[in-house]
Amino acid sequence: SVLSEPEKMADKHPKKGLSSVLSEPEKMADKHPSKSSEDVPRIPLRDFLDPWNKWVVVPNGSWKGYFDWLPEKLRVGPWSPMAPIFLVTYVATIIYTKPQPTIEFDYELTRLFPEAHSAYWYYNLIGFLWTLFILHTSLKEMSPTIFLSYTYQSWTAICIRHGISAAAPFLPSSYHMLFQIHEILRFHCLVTATVTFTLWNFAIMPVIYFKGCNTDIKKKKFIKFFFGFNLVQAHLLNIVYAILNTIISSPRRFIVTDLWCSMATLLAYTLFYLLFMDRIGVHFYPVFSPRAHWCILTYSACVGCYVATYFGWNKLISKFIVTSAIAS
Repeated sequence: SVLSEPEKMADKHPKKGLSSVLSEPEKMADKHPSKSSEDVPRIPLRDFLDPWNKWVVVPNGSWKGYFDWLPEKLRVGPWSPMAPIFLVTYVATIIYTKPQPTIEFDYELTRLFPEAHSAYWYYNLIGFLWTLFILHTSLKEMSPTIFLSYTYQSWTAICIRHGISAAAPFLPSSYHMLFQIHEILRFHCLVTATVTFTLWNFAIMPVIYFKGCNTDIKKKKFIKFFFGFNLVQAHLLNIVYAILNTIISSPRRFIVTDLWCSMATLLAYTLFYLLFMDRIGVHFYPVFSPRAHWCILTYSACVGCYVATYFGWNKLISKFIVTSAIAS
């Protein structure tokens, strides 16, 4: 039922139409909002810092009414005990499994990037400019709130890594931290692109199309939205750019440090989503509501996707390296 009622929100905001409702966070902020700036909730910082203040600081747990279509029990009220149990366990696991003696990558690993003016170097340069262009057009079409979404945080990481890959051959060894970031982003870019590509195209999109669009007109509008230029880049071609940058242009097997860094960044986004966005009534991903007892299943499934991606891509990378070696 969570993902089956977006048309209600489209009816509530007829100016925006179905595409503004069904587009994850990146389309929810209208470039030309119908509401005046006075209608935007103003939340004092003290409301977040006051331990005696209510947890949800916007009316009905819905930012500007955008999420009124979501069942109220998922927007306001106490959390399920499953949510804090999972968070405490996750934090403890991250701390306990921290790579020793350091999370830094070896010097040899940080030198894995295409040589200057090679074919893959030109790809990374063009890829950086292209992903930056898509980011620019998305910001113009929507708003900076796209950076709150998992999709566009992943896209931004892919853009940054392409840029570092292109600049790396010209950087002196003193840029040690930048080389470390380059390697930290290697698996992070691949796993977030994999999760975005898989969940959006094979889970979220079909559910919205078959359950959320109950008329032919709404289905046509959604298909037009789904195949929009920017969303095709962010949801379909993102995996292509990630593979070309992290595997094809400079292949190596992932190590435990790669997995740990990606799990740490997932924890950071989870805490941001639950401790900030939940409080201001922004519910981009209702299936992760901390008020549902089944949240522990969706949280665990997300972690499982990261682990499965780690082992799955490592197998494919091993085959790719062997095939490349035989071909050469």
